Amino acid sequence: MTLLFGRRVLLVEDESLVAMLAEDMLLDLGCEVVVAMRLDKALAHARAEAFDLAVLDVNLGDARSYPVADLLFERCTPFLFATGYGRQGLEPAYQDVPVLQKPYQAAPLEHLLNHLLTDATPARKEAGGSPVTGSPVSCSCHGAEKASRERSFRTDSCR
Repeated sequence: MTLLFGRRVLLVEDESLVAMLAEDMLLDLGCEVVVAMRLDKALAHARAEAFDLAVLDVNLGDARSYPVADLLFERCTPFLFATGYGRQGLEPAYQDVPVLQKPYQAAPLEHLLNHLLTDATPARKEAGGSPVTGSPVSCSCHGAEKASRERSFRTDSCR
């Protein structure tokens, strides 16, 4: 049994085939998965249900998943962004959130989700660039990328 077994995961992904692939990966890891393919559905799930983790596609058609991210921050729910654009595709306030490069691959997905559960959750930055909560915790999973960009994760003060 893994650390992810039985964890409830909100998966926000607007492409149906990609959502099915990611859902299958999460199910294979033992997660319980709730899929939302539109921003309004994702917000409704995030408001009404408790989740252990979330995976958010950044671009949802003509919308972005940032309102869901903000709600998850408020609820102290660890999450990551999934995007084909990498960290450069994120707005500055979300630069410290872990990013899973698309297309989805099982090993990096599992690694980042485990990291979120064991080590840290992302911290949102205010307009001035200072973190809203948390203290820095380094992550070896980003190796040279982390060192070169001086990024860090933030501890989860809510657990």
